[in-house]
Amino acid sequence: MTPTRWRTLCFALAAALLVQQWRACTGSPGDPRPAADGPRPAPNARAARPAAAEPAEPPDREPPPPAEPADPGATLYGVELPPWLVWIAPHPGEDLRAYRDRMLPLAVAAIAPQRARVARSLDSFAALARLDPRQRAELDAATRDTAAALQERVLAAVLNGELAPAAFKPMAGAGIARELLDLVERGNRRFLEALRDDQRAALAGHPFDFGDYLVFSTRWEDALRLL
Repeated sequence: MTPTRWRTLCFALAAALLVQQWRACTGSPGDPRPAADGPRPAPNARAARPAAAEPAEPPDREPPPPAEPADPGATLYGVELPPWLVWIAPHPGEDLRAYRDRMLPLAVAAIAPQRARVARSLDSFAALARLDPRQRAELDAATRDTAAALQERVLAAVLNGELAPAAFKPMAGAGIARELLDLVERGNRRFLEALRDDQRAALAGHPFDFGDYLVFSTRWEDALRLL
C-alpha cells in the first residue's frame, strides 16, 4: 500500500471514531428504547434514604481559643535580626571556648581564598620588582613582628577591661584602633625601607599591599586555639 493510501485510511479511521464518540455522547432517534413492560431499575436505596441530620453544636459550647502569635526572632534595638546573624552570634548557654570551636572552622574556610589571593599577589610583585631573598625575609619578619604586636595589644586590652561591654566607651575603642593602625604603619615602613627606589615605584602601581598581606596571611587562628 502506498503512503497516500495509508494516510487516507488513517483519516477515515479517525473520522469513524469521532462519529462513534459523538453518537455515544448525544444519542440519536434510532437508538433503541427500553420496552414498556421491561423491568425498571430499582431506585437507589442510598438516594431514597433521607439524609441524617448533623448533630447541632450545643449552644453553650465555647469558641476555640485564638492561635498564639508566632514567637518573634531575636531583636536588637527593636530591629529583628536575620536568622543567619542569630546563628553566628553566641547561643544561650554557650561559653567562649564552645563558641570558638564552633566558629573557627567557618572563619578559616572563609579566609582561605583571601590567603591564596595575597600569596599570588606577593609572588607577582616579587617577580616584577625582583625581590631578593633578604627582602623577602624582611617582609616576613615585618609581618610576623607586627602580627605579634597586634595580638599583644588586643590581649592587653581584654585583660585590662578596656573592651569590657559594661565599661566600654567609644573613644576608648577609637584609641585602641589608632594604636593598632600605628603598629601596622610601622611594619609597612619597615618593609618599604628594605626596598630600592625602583621597587617602591613598582609597588605603587601594583595591587600588593602590606596591610592586606598582614591581615590575610597571618594565621590568627593559631593564637585563638591557645585561649
